[in-house]
Amino acid sequence: MQKGSNEFFNGLNTAGTISFHLISPVIVGILLGRLADGYFNSQPWATIVGIIFGMVTGMYMTYKKLMGVK
Repeated sequence: MQKGSNEFFNGLNTAGTISFHLISPVIVGILLGRLADGYFNSQPWATIVGIIFGMVTGMYMTYKKLMGVK
């Protein structure tokens, strides 16, 4: 494999990882928030809190990935 092609695939890997880190916590936050809303009958507040926590978590995970923090 050529060097340029390897760099291309490394870039795709990084982009895929970052998008997964941004999207997956938000989805989990939505699902857990809806579950809590149904249990506590507090619609839509738990879902909103879940979305916010998911966004913060996704940004933190992305920051760790980009800065190389373990």
